[in-house]
Amino acid sequence: MNTWTCKVCALLLGSLTLAACEGGLPGAGPDEGIRSAPLGQGAVMLVAPSGFCIDARSLRARFALMARCDTLGANGAGDAPLALITATTVPTNGDGPIVADDLGGSSETVLERADRDGLTLAPARGTPPSPEPRAPYWRAAARVGDQITALATYEAQDGAPLGPRAPRLLEQTMQRTQDQTVAITVARADNSATPPDNNPRPGLLGGLFE
Repeated sequence: MNTWTCKVCALLLGSLTLAACEGGLPGAGPDEGIRSAPLGQGAVMLVAPSGFCIDARSLRARFALMARCDTLGANGAGDAPLALITATTVPTNGDGPIVADDLGGSSETVLERADRDGLTLAPARGTPPSPEPRAPYWRAAARVGDQITALATYEAQDGAPLGPRAPRLLEQTMQRTQDQTVAITVARADNSATPPDNNPRPGLLGGLFE
């Protein structure tokens, strides 16, 4: 299973300029931008890292593209680097470890691999989904609920190198996504475990007049 083969990703990366656009991009969202969105039929709540927004045009059932907010016509970019982050979810297949296909496809070479508290990080070299991003780029994968969530970050050919910020962006995205997914899952469980009160008790005034 290769979670990174994505024609939608290639098309979007090819059409999205990796630079701040005057007036933002066509179809950009409101000033605050989209900071979170459900993936995998709501099984995962993706949350963008600081300064990044989700491109509404990119959203698919299991895919999303994130970019610096000002490149999407939104506020709040701060000092975020000029980069793109992709997110993909697929159902987990048991409790086994993250495997090679979760980190890259057959056309890529994983240069090294680090496992940190359930998150697997790896720089990879190969052919990016479009000519704009610079290689090598970073991949990350982790379990989020009953899904494997896979992330990748790409930097602009003519932009400043991300350096150590690349893995930190992926770590922050994954941590926020895991936290928000857990919070929503717990809230859903609490709501479903509370039966409706078909015999509500009268309030104070209601009791006085019975």
